[in-house]
Amino acid sequence: MRKTLLTLFAIISMTTATAQTKASYEPEFIGETNLLCINDKDTTSIAAEKKIGVVKAKAGASLYLTGIGSVKSRIQVDGATSGCVGSDAKAYRLVVKAADNKQDPNSFIEILKFESKGDKRRCVIAKTNTFGGAQSGADDLVSFQAKKYGETAYILNIPSTPGEYGVLVTNPNNRTEKNMTVYCYTIK
Repeated sequence: MRKTLLTLFAIISMTTATAQTKASYEPEFIGETNLLCINDKDTTSIAAEKKIGVVKAKAGASLYLTGIGSVKSRIQVDGATSGCVGSDAKAYRLVVKAADNKQDPNSFIEILKFESKGDKRRCVIAKTNTFGGAQSGADDLVSFQAKKYGETAYILNIPSTPGEYGVLVTNPNNRTEKNMTVYCYTIK
C-alpha cells in the first residue's frame, strides 16, 4: 500500500512539473495581448495595459482662415507611458487572442507607434487635405510577421525599437470611430 501511494505521488508530481514547464502565453479573452520578453532560454510574459483610445480630429489653422488646409484624426490614450514595460530583452513578441486563427492577422490587427505629448500618447490614423483628398491608415504603423499560436491566437514577431506602442484588434465588419480598446506597451 505504501509503495503504491509513493508511486502514485511520484507520477502526480512529474505530471504537474511537466505541465508547469510547458508555458502557455495565450491571453484569456479575445483581443487581449501579452508582451513576451525573450532572453536566451528565459521568456517573461506581461499583460499589455488596456486603455480606451479616443479618436480626435483637429483642423489646421489655415483651414479656418482660408478654407484650404488639412484635418488630422488621431487616436489618443491617457498617460505619457505604458505600465507594461519590456526592457533588457534580446527579442520581443506579442501574443494576441482572436476568435480563431483562420484569418490573415494583418487584416484586423494593427500595431501603432505612439508619440508622447504631455500626459497623452497619440498616433495619426487619418488625414484629409483640401486638394490631396483623404488618406486613411496610421503613418506610424509597425509591420509584423505573424504565425498561428495554439487554437485561437497569433504570435507576432515585432521589432525591438524603443518607444510607446499600442495594439488595435478590430472587427472588420464592425468599425466604430467613437472609442477603441488599445493594448499598450513600452519597449526601452
